[in-house]
Amino acid sequence: MGFDSFRGNPAAVSLLRAAAGGRRTGHAYLFYGSEGTGKRTLAGIFAQALLCGGGEERPCGRCVACRKFEKGAHPDYTVLRKPADKAFLVVDQIRALREEIYIRPNEADRRVVLIENCETMNAPAANALLKVLEEPPSYAVFLLTANNERMVPETILSRCTGIELFAVPAAEAEEWIAAHFPASGPEERRQALLYGNGNLGRSRAFLEDPAVQRGYGQALSLARALTSRREYDILEALAPFDGDRSGFSRLLSDFDGILGRVAVCPFAEREDPEAAELSRRISPLQAAALHDEIDAVRTALFFNGNAALTAALFGARLKTVMETQG
Repeated sequence: MGFDSFRGNPAAVSLLRAAAGGRRTGHAYLFYGSEGTGKRTLAGIFAQALLCGGGEERPCGRCVACRKFEKGAHPDYTVLRKPADKAFLVVDQIRALREEIYIRPNEADRRVVLIENCETMNAPAANALLKVLEEPPSYAVFLLTANNERMVPETILSRCTGIELFAVPAAEAEEWIAAHFPASGPEERRQALLYGNGNLGRSRAFLEDPAVQRGYGQALSLARALTSRREYDILEALAPFDGDRSGFSRLLSDFDGILGRVAVCPFAEREDPEAAELSRRISPLQAAALHDEIDAVRTALFFNGNAALTAALFGARLKTVMETQG
């Protein structure tokens, strides 16, 4: 893959293409935006370009460095992510990274590190990373991704070049879905387009993973339960997620996406039957207030709030919003 293969966000692509060519290359970049907007993909293209040994257009995809990178075998590229059994990126990971980063590159002119979902660093890990970001080796380039930059410590933010990624225009998303999923039916592609709302990662997940489609159905059931304004209906829609932290987090994301569609439904250019149905009972003001409640719950979950209790309180708050924000 190269920069030309990345859809949308032309300003970000242009900046990174210039930096990969040796002009104004910084020592740290933060790629941020909602999950599915291509942060990891674009960071990977940039990393490959920085390590590429080809000509002017980087990454060339043909040189030895590019071939090693594409096989996941380049010695000067490191990816750091949260361990599966941990809630956070921990300080021992960052300390090990600091020891590695001061070893000069093996083959390239640079040593590149990608830290995925850096907002999951705990405080000691963030402080340890800050020390190396303040005085990095001249050959080091740090690439960080975050779904929510507001959860990244300000001390880290201030030392990074911010690269915000946005959803792509609907027409471009529709073209991409048709090109990548030609075997899917028109109705399935329509639903994927609305579900993704310009977020290609979400549209891909919808078409590839039946669990995502089931999760979307559950979020739609919650939205419809809200319109009844009966607390029992709301709690019943939330019941499958009692104690299921990851499932509840996915529900929040899907529910938030539905509310966004409801809020803009009166101005939408494309037909959206589900949002149109809900918009008759959920006003834009209520949708905005519900979004704020979702943000508060996401923060509570991030800091290890009790999932079962949080879900119950969330249900009560949803009912309150519908009663007071009419």
